[in-house]
Amino acid sequence: MSNLVKFNDSSEGLASGDGVYMVAGSFEPRSVRATSLLPPGEFRTAVIFNYEDAQLSAIGRHHVTVMRSDMRKKRIDNVIMLGCRFDDPFAITHALRTLIGGGAVNLPVTSVTIDATCFTKLHLLLLLQYLEDECGTQCIKVLYTEPLSYATAFGRQLSYGIQRTVYLPYKPLLHRSMGVGLVAFLGHERLRLEIIVQELEPDISVAILGTPSYSDNMRDYSRYVNQTLIHRSSYDRQYRVAEAPTNDVLKSRDVLLGEISKLCADGCDSIYLAALGTKLQALGIHLLRRSDLNVRLLLAYSIPKRYERNLYSHGFGSTYLCDLNSS
Repeated sequence: MSNLVKFNDSSEGLASGDGVYMVAGSFEPRSVRATSLLPPGEFRTAVIFNYEDAQLSAIGRHHVTVMRSDMRKKRIDNVIMLGCRFDDPFAITHALRTLIGGGAVNLPVTSVTIDATCFTKLHLLLLLQYLEDECGTQCIKVLYTEPLSYATAFGRQLSYGIQRTVYLPYKPLLHRSMGVGLVAFLGHERLRLEIIVQELEPDISVAILGTPSYSDNMRDYSRYVNQTLIHRSSYDRQYRVAEAPTNDVLKSRDVLLGEISKLCADGCDSIYLAALGTKLQALGIHLLRRSDLNVRLLLAYSIPKRYERNLYSHGFGSTYLCDLNSS
Protein backbone atom coordinates (compact mmCIF):
# COMPACT_ATOMS: atom_id res chain seq x y z
CA MET A 1 0.00 0.00 0.00
CA SER A 2 1.22 3.50 -0.81
CA ASN A 3 2.11 5.81 2.07
CA LEU A 4 0.66 8.83 0.21
CA VAL A 5 -2.35 10.78 1.41
CA LYS A 6 -4.08 13.59 -0.43
CA PHE A 7 -3.28 17.00 1.03
CA ASN A 8 -5.58 20.03 1.12
CA ASP A 9 -6.03 23.27 3.02
CA SER A 10 -7.79 21.48 5.88
CA SER A 11 -4.96 18.98 6.39
CA GLU A 12 -2.97 19.15 9.62
CA GLY A 13 0.00 17.57 11.34
CA LEU A 14 3.01 18.77 9.37
CA ALA A 15 5.36 20.37 11.85
CA SER A 16 3.46 21.82 14.83
CA GLY A 17 5.18 25.16 14.41
CA ASP A 18 8.77 24.04 15.06
CA GLY A 19 9.78 22.71 11.65
CA VAL A 20 11.30 24.14 8.48
CA TYR A 21 9.45 24.28 5.19
CA MET A 22 11.49 23.98 1.97
CA VAL A 23 10.31 24.68 -1.57
CA ALA A 24 11.86 25.33 -5.00
CA GLY A 25 10.97 28.38 -7.07
CA SER A 26 10.01 27.49 -10.62
CA PHE A 27 8.37 28.56 -13.87
CA GLU A 28 5.84 25.73 -13.43
CA PRO A 29 2.35 26.83 -12.29
CA ARG A 30 2.11 23.90 -9.86
CA SER A 31 5.14 25.21 -7.95
CA VAL A 32 2.89 27.48 -5.85
CA ARG A 33 0.18 24.94 -5.07
CA ALA A 34 1.51 23.19 -1.94
CA THR A 35 2.48 26.47 -0.25
CA SER A 36 -1.05 27.80 -0.76
CA LEU A 37 -2.44 24.73 1.05
CA LEU A 38 -0.27 24.97 4.19
CA PRO A 39 -2.23 25.36 7.43
CA PRO A 40 -1.61 28.80 9.05
CA GLY A 41 0.92 28.79 11.90
CA GLU A 42 2.39 25.42 10.97
CA PHE A 43 5.89 26.78 10.25
CA ARG A 44 8.01 29.63 11.54
CA THR A 45 10.80 29.27 8.95
CA ALA A 46 10.65 28.66 5.21
CA VAL A 47 13.50 28.30 2.71
CA ILE A 48 12.87 29.06 -0.97
CA PHE A 49 15.55 27.57 -3.22
CA ASN A 50 15.33 29.94 -6.17
CA TYR A 51 16.68 28.28 -9.31
CA GLU A 52 18.61 30.58 -11.61
CA ASP A 53 16.57 29.61 -14.68
CA ALA A 54 13.38 30.46 -12.79
CA GLN A 55 14.80 33.88 -11.91
CA LEU A 56 15.42 34.52 -15.61
CA SER A 57 11.75 33.89 -16.39
CA ALA A 58 9.06 36.52 -15.72
CA ILE A 59 6.59 33.79 -14.79
CA GLY A 60 9.21 32.18 -12.53
CA ARG A 61 9.73 35.46 -10.66
CA HIS A 62 5.97 35.86 -10.39
CA HIS A 63 5.56 32.41 -8.86
CA VAL A 64 8.18 33.19 -6.19
CA THR A 65 6.33 36.42 -5.39
CA VAL A 66 3.10 34.43 -5.01
CA MET A 67 4.90 31.95 -2.71
CA ARG A 68 6.17 34.73 -0.47
CA SER A 69 2.73 36.31 -0.30
CA ASP A 70 1.17 32.98 0.68
CA MET A 71 3.85 32.47 3.32
CA ARG A 72 2.92 35.79 4.94
CA LYS A 73 -0.72 34.65 4.98
CA LYS A 74 0.37 31.40 6.63
CA ARG A 75 2.18 33.39 9.36
CA ILE A 76 5.66 32.21 8.36
CA ASP A 77 7.80 35.03 9.77
CA ASN A 78 11.25 33.88 8.68
CA VAL A 79 11.42 33.44 4.88
CA ILE A 80 14.92 32.78 3.50
CA MET A 81 15.78 33.03 -0.20
CA LEU A 82 18.66 30.90 -1.51
CA GLY A 83 19.82 31.18 -5.11
CA CYS A 84 21.04 28.01 -6.81
CA ARG A 85 21.78 26.52 -10.24
CA PHE A 86 20.01 23.48 -11.66
CA ASP A 87 23.23 22.41 -13.44
CA ASP A 88 25.29 22.24 -10.23
CA PRO A 89 24.70 18.85 -8.52
CA PHE A 90 25.62 20.22 -5.09
CA ALA A 91 23.98 23.65 -5.35
CA ILE A 92 21.17 22.79 -2.92
CA THR A 93 23.31 21.18 -0.22
CA HIS A 94 25.98 23.88 -0.54
CA ALA A 95 23.39 26.63 -0.13
CA LEU A 96 21.87 24.90 2.89
CA ARG A 97 25.28 24.27 4.46
CA THR A 98 26.13 27.95 4.07
CA LEU A 99 22.80 28.92 5.61
CA ILE A 100 23.35 26.68 8.64
CA GLY A 101 26.95 27.86 8.99
CA GLY A 102 25.72 31.44 9.14
CA GLY A 103 23.38 30.63 12.00
CA ALA A 104 20.12 31.32 10.14
CA VAL A 105 19.02 27.74 10.84
CA ASN A 106 20.24 25.82 13.88
CA LEU A 107 21.27 22.18 14.08
CA PRO A 108 19.80 19.70 14.54
CA VAL A 109 17.04 20.46 12.05
CA THR A 110 14.64 18.05 13.68
CA SER A 111 11.61 18.46 11.42
CA VAL A 112 11.47 19.37 7.72
CA THR A 113 8.64 19.41 5.21
CA ILE A 114 9.77 19.61 1.57
CA ASP A 115 7.59 20.55 -1.36
CA ALA A 116 9.42 18.30 -3.83
CA THR A 117 7.35 19.37 -6.84
CA CYS A 118 9.93 21.50 -8.65
CA PHE A 119 13.31 20.41 -7.30
CA THR A 120 15.41 18.44 -9.77
CA LYS A 121 15.34 14.77 -8.81
CA LEU A 122 19.09 14.74 -8.19
CA HIS A 123 18.84 17.75 -5.88
CA LEU A 124 15.91 16.18 -4.05
CA LEU A 125 17.83 12.95 -3.37
CA LEU A 126 20.98 14.77 -2.25
CA LEU A 127 18.94 17.15 -0.06
CA LEU A 128 17.23 14.25 1.69
CA GLN A 129 20.58 12.50 2.18
CA TYR A 130 22.13 15.68 3.61
CA LEU A 131 19.24 16.30 6.01
CA GLU A 132 19.38 12.77 7.40
CA ASP A 133 23.16 12.31 7.51
CA GLU A 134 24.45 15.79 8.33
CA CYS A 135 21.58 17.76 9.88
CA GLY A 136 20.21 15.14 12.25
CA THR A 137 16.72 15.48 10.77
CA GLN A 138 14.49 12.81 12.24
CA CYS A 139 11.13 13.82 10.80
CA ILE A 140 10.89 14.41 7.03
CA LYS A 141 7.62 14.85 5.18
CA VAL A 142 7.30 15.49 1.47
CA LEU A 143 4.57 17.28 -0.48
CA TYR A 144 4.12 16.74 -4.21
CA THR A 145 1.65 18.22 -6.71
CA GLU A 146 0.88 16.29 -9.89
CA PRO A 147 0.70 18.09 -13.24
CA LEU A 148 -2.32 17.79 -15.48
CA SER A 149 -0.02 17.40 -18.47
CA TYR A 150 3.56 17.94 -19.61
CA ALA A 151 5.00 19.88 -22.54
CA THR A 152 5.22 16.62 -24.49
CA ALA A 153 1.43 16.67 -24.82
CA PHE A 154 1.82 19.85 -26.89
CA GLY A 155 4.64 18.66 -29.13
CA ARG A 156 7.45 20.17 -27.06
CA GLN A 157 10.29 18.57 -25.15
CA LEU A 158 10.85 18.79 -21.40
CA SER A 159 14.54 19.56 -21.84
CA TYR A 160 17.01 20.28 -24.63
CA GLY A 161 20.47 18.81 -25.13
CA ILE A 162 22.83 17.37 -22.54
CA GLN A 163 25.29 19.62 -20.73
CA ARG A 164 27.07 16.80 -18.89
CA THR A 165 26.49 13.62 -16.92
CA VAL A 166 27.41 13.05 -13.29
CA TYR A 167 27.89 9.81 -11.37
CA LEU A 168 27.79 10.25 -7.60
CA PRO A 169 28.39 7.78 -4.75
CA TYR A 170 25.14 7.17 -2.89
CA LYS A 171 25.77 4.13 -0.71
CA PRO A 172 29.37 2.92 -0.35
CA LEU A 173 30.72 -0.61 -0.56
CA LEU A 174 34.32 -1.35 0.32
CA HIS A 175 35.21 -4.34 -1.83
CA ARG A 176 35.99 -4.12 -5.53
CA SER A 177 33.18 -4.21 -8.07
CA MET A 178 32.59 -7.42 -10.03
CA GLY A 179 29.91 -6.20 -12.40
CA VAL A 180 28.01 -3.00 -13.16
CA GLY A 181 24.22 -2.75 -13.33
CA LEU A 182 21.97 0.15 -14.25
CA VAL A 183 18.39 0.59 -13.06
CA ALA A 184 16.51 3.47 -14.69
CA PHE A 185 13.03 4.82 -14.17
CA LEU A 186 11.74 5.76 -17.62
CA GLY A 187 10.32 9.22 -18.25
CA HIS A 188 9.76 11.44 -21.27
CA GLU A 189 13.40 12.28 -22.03
CA ARG A 190 15.00 9.58 -24.17
CA LEU A 191 18.33 11.33 -24.74
CA ARG A 192 19.12 11.67 -21.04
CA LEU A 193 18.98 7.90 -20.58
CA GLU A 194 20.73 7.02 -23.83
CA ILE A 195 23.76 9.13 -22.84
CA ILE A 196 24.01 7.33 -19.51
CA VAL A 197 23.83 3.88 -21.15
CA GLN A 198 26.48 4.86 -23.71
CA GLU A 199 28.87 6.21 -21.10
CA LEU A 200 28.48 3.49 -18.48
CA GLU A 201 28.25 0.48 -20.79
CA PRO A 202 26.65 -1.51 -17.95
CA ASP A 203 26.74 -5.30 -17.91
CA ILE A 204 22.96 -5.35 -17.35
CA SER A 205 20.41 -2.53 -17.72
CA VAL A 206 16.92 -2.55 -16.21
CA ALA A 207 14.34 -0.10 -17.54
CA ILE A 208 11.37 0.51 -15.23
CA LEU A 209 8.16 1.55 -16.97
CA GLY A 210 5.78 3.84 -15.10
CA THR A 211 2.72 1.58 -14.91
CA PRO A 212 0.16 2.67 -13.89
CA SER A 213 0.95 6.27 -14.80
CA TYR A 214 -0.65 9.61 -13.93
CA SER A 215 -2.52 9.27 -17.21
CA ASP A 216 -2.68 6.88 -20.16
CA ASN A 217 -1.25 9.57 -22.45
CA MET A 218 1.81 10.06 -20.23
CA ARG A 219 2.37 6.29 -20.06
CA ASP A 220 2.03 5.86 -23.82
CA TYR A 221 4.41 8.72 -24.57
CA SER A 222 7.04 7.30 -22.22
CA ARG A 223 6.78 3.92 -23.96
CA TYR A 224 7.02 5.59 -27.37
CA VAL A 225 10.16 7.65 -26.73
CA ASN A 226 11.92 4.76 -24.97
CA GLN A 227 10.78 2.04 -27.38
CA THR A 228 14.30 1.25 -28.66
CA LEU A 229 15.49 0.31 -25.18
CA ILE A 230 12.26 -1.50 -24.37
CA HIS A 231 12.33 -3.55 -27.60
CA ARG A 232 15.98 -4.43 -27.05
CA SER A 233 15.01 -6.35 -23.92
CA SER A 234 13.17 -8.89 -26.12
CA TYR A 235 16.37 -10.17 -27.75
CA ASP A 236 19.32 -8.95 -25.64
CA ARG A 237 19.86 -10.53 -22.21
CA GLN A 238 21.77 -7.45 -21.09
CA TYR A 239 18.51 -5.50 -21.07
CA ARG A 240 15.42 -6.05 -18.93
CA VAL A 241 12.10 -4.29 -18.39
CA ALA A 242 10.14 -4.01 -15.15
CA GLU A 243 7.16 -1.93 -14.02
CA ALA A 244 6.48 0.37 -11.06
CA PRO A 245 3.64 2.82 -10.37
CA THR A 246 4.43 6.48 -10.93
CA ASN A 247 2.68 7.53 -7.71
CA ASP A 248 3.54 4.83 -5.15
CA VAL A 249 6.72 5.44 -3.16
CA LEU A 250 6.75 2.13 -1.29
CA LYS A 251 6.02 0.04 -4.38
CA SER A 252 8.81 1.83 -6.27
CA ARG A 253 11.23 0.93 -3.48
CA ASP A 254 10.06 -2.68 -3.48
CA VAL A 255 10.48 -2.98 -7.25
CA LEU A 256 14.01 -1.57 -6.92
CA LEU A 257 14.83 -4.06 -4.17
CA GLY A 258 13.66 -6.93 -6.36
CA GLU A 259 15.60 -5.81 -9.43
CA ILE A 260 18.78 -5.13 -7.45
CA SER A 261 18.52 -8.60 -5.89
CA LYS A 262 18.41 -10.09 -9.41
CA LEU A 263 21.39 -7.97 -10.51
CA CYS A 264 23.41 -9.13 -7.52
CA ALA A 265 22.59 -12.74 -8.35
CA ASP A 266 23.95 -12.05 -11.84
CA GLY A 267 27.24 -10.77 -10.46
CA CYS A 268 26.63 -7.01 -10.30
CA ASP A 269 27.60 -5.30 -7.06
CA SER A 270 27.84 -1.73 -8.35
CA ILE A 271 24.39 -0.46 -9.24
CA TYR A 272 23.75 2.90 -10.89
CA LEU A 273 20.31 4.42 -10.33
CA ALA A 274 18.87 6.83 -12.90
CA ALA A 275 15.89 8.81 -11.60
CA LEU A 276 14.29 9.81 -14.90
CA GLY A 277 10.70 9.01 -13.95
CA THR A 278 8.55 10.83 -11.39
CA LYS A 279 9.53 12.55 -8.14
CA LEU A 280 7.57 9.93 -6.20
CA GLN A 281 9.60 7.16 -7.83
CA ALA A 282 12.73 9.09 -6.84
CA LEU A 283 11.53 8.97 -3.24
CA GLY A 284 11.56 5.19 -3.64
CA ILE A 285 15.30 5.50 -4.36
CA HIS A 286 15.71 7.42 -1.11
CA LEU A 287 13.94 4.69 0.85
CA LEU A 288 16.10 2.08 -0.91
CA ARG A 289 19.17 3.75 0.56
CA ARG A 290 17.94 2.87 4.04
CA SER A 291 17.72 -0.83 3.18
CA ASP A 292 20.32 -3.34 4.33
CA LEU A 293 21.88 -4.01 0.93
CA ASN A 294 25.35 -5.41 0.37
CA VAL A 295 25.74 -3.43 -2.82
CA ARG A 296 27.36 -0.21 -3.96
CA LEU A 297 24.78 2.34 -5.09
CA LEU A 298 25.54 5.35 -7.28
CA LEU A 299 23.35 8.03 -8.81
CA ALA A 300 23.53 8.52 -12.57
CA TYR A 301 22.17 11.85 -13.75
CA SER A 302 22.35 13.68 -17.07
CA ILE A 303 22.06 17.45 -16.77
CA PRO A 304 20.21 19.17 -19.64
CA LYS A 305 21.51 22.28 -21.36
CA ARG A 306 18.17 23.91 -20.61
CA TYR A 307 14.59 23.11 -19.64
CA GLU A 308 11.38 24.05 -21.41
CA ARG A 309 10.34 27.20 -19.55
CA ASN A 310 7.13 28.25 -21.27
CA LEU A 311 5.09 25.08 -20.99
CA TYR A 312 7.03 22.48 -18.99
CA SER A 313 3.83 21.43 -17.27
CA HIS A 314 0.21 22.54 -17.48
CA GLY A 315 -2.06 23.06 -14.49
CA PHE A 316 -2.01 20.96 -11.37
CA GLY A 317 -3.80 17.90 -10.12
CA SER A 318 -3.83 16.48 -6.60
CA THR A 319 -1.28 17.39 -3.96
CA TYR A 320 0.01 14.48 -1.88
CA LEU A 321 1.75 14.16 1.47
CA CYS A 322 4.33 11.43 2.08
CA ASP A 323 5.71 10.80 5.57
CA LEU A 324 9.15 9.29 4.98
CA ASN A 325 9.44 8.27 8.61
CA SER A 326 6.48 5.92 8.37
CA SER A 327 8.01 4.10 5.38
